[in-house]
Amino acid sequence: MSTNTKSSKAKTETNLSEEQRRQYIEVAAYHIAERGGFNGGCDLANWLAAETEIEQLLAESKQA
Repeated sequence: MSTNTKSSKAKTETNLSEEQRRQYIEVAAYHIAERGGFNGGCDLANWLAAETEIEQLLAESKQA
């Protein structure tokens, strides 16, 4: 799936812009890093975990 398709899908389903979605992920990734003691070398893993977390929250809010 291309990035454009994914971002369009995310915006359509949640009414969030791609920038808003990215900001939510950025904040979540920061908190994940904080919980992990800011150990270096985990940036990608933290970002991917944050993406998953945010997507789950957005899916749950859509169902509500």
